[in-house]
Amino acid sequence: MEDELEKHSQKDDASSQETREIGFVEAVWRLFSSMKTAIALLLLLALASIVGTLIPQGSPPQMYVQRYGEAKYALFRSLGFTDLYHSSWYTLLLALVSANLFVCSINRFKLAWARTWHPKVAVRPGQVSGMQVSDRFNNCGSVEAATDKAITALKAGSYKVIRERNGDAECLYAAKGRFGIWGPYITHLSILIIFAGAVFGNRLGFEGFTTITEGKQTTTYYPRGSHGQEALGFEVRLREFSIEYDADHNPTAYKSDLQVYDNSKLVAQKVIDVNHPLTYKGVSFFQSDYGVVGMVLRVTGPDGTTTRIPIDIQTQDLQNGKQYIPELAPVHFETGDQTWSLFVHNFAPDYVGPPQINDTFMPINPAAQVYVNEDFPKEKTAWNPVGWVTLKEPAEYKGHKIELEKVIDYTGLQVARNPALPVIYVGFALMLIGVFVAFYVPHRMIRASISGAGDGANVVVGAMCRTDPSIFGRDFDRLRKALG
Repeated sequence: MEDELEKHSQKDDASSQETREIGFVEAVWRLFSSMKTAIALLLLLALASIVGTLIPQGSPPQMYVQRYGEAKYALFRSLGFTDLYHSSWYTLLLALVSANLFVCSINRFKLAWARTWHPKVAVRPGQVSGMQVSDRFNNCGSVEAATDKAITALKAGSYKVIRERNGDAECLYAAKGRFGIWGPYITHLSILIIFAGAVFGNRLGFEGFTTITEGKQTTTYYPRGSHGQEALGFEVRLREFSIEYDADHNPTAYKSDLQVYDNSKLVAQKVIDVNHPLTYKGVSFFQSDYGVVGMVLRVTGPDGTTTRIPIDIQTQDLQNGKQYIPELAPVHFETGDQTWSLFVHNFAPDYVGPPQINDTFMPINPAAQVYVNEDFPKEKTAWNPVGWVTLKEPAEYKGHKIELEKVIDYTGLQVARNPALPVIYVGFALMLIGVFVAFYVPHRMIRASISGAGDGANVVVGAMCRTDPSIFGRDFDRLRKALG
């Protein structure tokens, strides 16, 4: 109703425009002004997001080949499905949605500005009585006196009142919560800012991945979608990786104790987990993966001589967990005046003993299955089983004590730099403001037409609000009381 006068004033112009030919620019403008266009674009954006959710993003090529096969991986990669949110067509889709929001907002901006600062005051009594809520009062006083009483009653309700003469009648326009008109526009602006931040963040920033072994450091990372390394510009060191478990041995936290060195000086240190990254010079490191990269066996001879034997372990990702493969080559060590060879046949991350051997893929109770050969390579098949050794339970072989001294973990870190992140935060803050204004700052409008009726005045009052119209009950009671 409050837009009715503005719409009527534009009706003749619109009808005349329909009969004339339109240019390319105006045709594009009308296309992006259409609600059908908005619905179609939002559906496409939703479908694209579903694809990005169903297909893992930014994973290694071998994972896609293993899960989908060579042909499907080639198709997904050509369509940009393996890195959808950084693809050109997804960026174009965001740009089209932004254009649609911008055009629709511009088309409505003039009307919203007029409703806020220059509302139409003079209207006919029939228009007032046709509003969402309306009532009619008879006052025994003059039109002037009734108008003053109505203004006083409306101002008592914190309304801003505008008065205008319309022939023999007095017209009143009272409003409060005018800022509520701009809730949708603030929300639209916030979406545009978030989209712009996402696009420019993708273009100006980077995402990648790096792995660090316990006690080691790195100065490089692998950018997303690339097999080459890029320099970080500083050094990141992993002091320790750990996994926390609950009473049922379910993992509750994955933590990496990181240190950052710049020009050989310690400049930052933090224990990170999935939701608490370390950030230095705008580059953030998020906990993303883990695995076992090696172990150290300690052999103590009868004479007390100790030998430490490092064993490399490869970690392979499976659909239902991880597989750990120890180094296959035998390792030689001196014991007394002899040279023995040691071979790790198997590695179990969660050893529970035979016959099951391993319970889970989590490194809860790591164990190594060890064999010893006293005359290798002369006797290549004379491998004697020592048994399984864990961090707490060593094994004995001919007076030699064999222990699993240490398991060496690695951490997988997601590396990201997004210079547009503050812009995105501003966008989300504006979105919260816009939603709050739209739903909790209702724009209330009351119109009144006061005209002479015999010896008194006839008052027609109408009100409109996007929320429950019963909120005008007090305002109408106040007017009713003021006008007698």
